[in-house]
Amino acid sequence: MSNIFRTLGISFYSNRICFVELFREANTISLNNAESVDVEFSFEDDLSKFKSNQKYLTNLSGEIYKYISKRNSSFNKIAVTIGTSQAFLNILPLDYSEGRQALNSKIYWELSNFFPDTYNEYIINTYRLNSVMPCINTDEFLIIAVLKNSMEFVKRLFKLCNLNLDLVDIDHFSAEHALRYNYEEAIANKNILLIGLRKGRIDYGFIENKKYKYYCYSKYSSEPEFNLSLVRKINSLMNGVLSKQQADTIYLYGDIIRDDTLESLIKNTRVRVEILNPFENINASAIYLKNENLRKVSYQYAPAAGAALRILSSQIENNIRQVQKQEN
Repeated sequence: MSNIFRTLGISFYSNRICFVELFREANTISLNNAESVDVEFSFEDDLSKFKSNQKYLTNLSGEIYKYISKRNSSFNKIAVTIGTSQAFLNILPLDYSEGRQALNSKIYWELSNFFPDTYNEYIINTYRLNSVMPCINTDEFLIIAVLKNSMEFVKRLFKLCNLNLDLVDIDHFSAEHALRYNYEEAIANKNILLIGLRKGRIDYGFIENKKYKYYCYSKYSSEPEFNLSLVRKINSLMNGVLSKQQADTIYLYGDIIRDDTLESLIKNTRVRVEILNPFENINASAIYLKNENLRKVSYQYAPAAGAALRILSSQIENNIRQVQKQEN
C-alpha cells in the first residue's frame, strides 16, 4: 500500500484563518478538509507590532490548536501564508552577471530609500520576472521584503502550538501556485491577470504563458468606491504597462467576491472573468461536491490550498524526475 503524505495549508488574511488539508498518495493529490474560522484580529495590521502581545498570540494560537485537535490528524508538513500587506514589494532591474553579493547590495540600497532607519530589519527574497531588457544579462526582479518581527510573530504562534512550520509564503503567490496547478492547460499560451481582493487592498499579478511578468497593487478607502477603483486600475494597466500583452482572462480570489463586482468587471473591462477554484484539478469530490457552502466560497481558500500544493507538487515532480533518471 502506498504511503500517504499529508500537508496542512493555513492562510491568514483579513479577520480569518483558513485551513486546507491535502494528501498525496502515489502521484494523486486529494482534498481531505477545508474550513475557516473568524477571529477578533486583523491580519492586515502590521504583524510586527504584535510580536510580544501575549493576548493575541494566545488567542490565535488557540484557534490553530483547536483546529488541529478537532481534526485529530498528524501532518507531514505545514505551510502558512501571510498577506501582501505584510510585505514590501517592488520591481527592480538587476544585472545578475555581477554576482549575488552585488545584487544584495543593490536590493538593500533600494530598500534603504524607502525605509532608511529599518532596512536592515527585513528578510528579503527575489523573484526573477524574465523581462526582455536591452542588456542581455539584465532582468527585472520582484523584490519581496518582510520585517523579521512579522515573521517572528508567525513563528511564535506555531511554537505555542508545538508545531513546526515548513513553509511561509505571501498569499498572492500561493494563490498563483493554486492557479498554475489547477488550470495548467487553460493558462498555457495565454495572458492571465490574477487579482486578489481583500479589505482595503487589491493585488494584481500578470502571467504571460505561465511566466510571471508583472506585479502591483492598489488601495481603496471605502466599499462604495471598490468596483470603480478596481475597474479603473485594470483599465489603467491594460492601457499602460500591459498594453502590448493584453489579458485573455482575469482570475479572482480573495476575501469576498460580490456579484456586483463581477458584473462591473464583465461590463467595463471586456475581458473574460473567472473565479479561481483552488480545488478544480484536485481529487475533491468526497468533500467539495457534498459541501455547498464550500463551493460558494472556494476562492477564499486559494492561498492556503496553494501553499499546501507547493509542497506536494514539488514532491511529485521530484518523484517523476527520479523515475525518469532510473529509466535512462
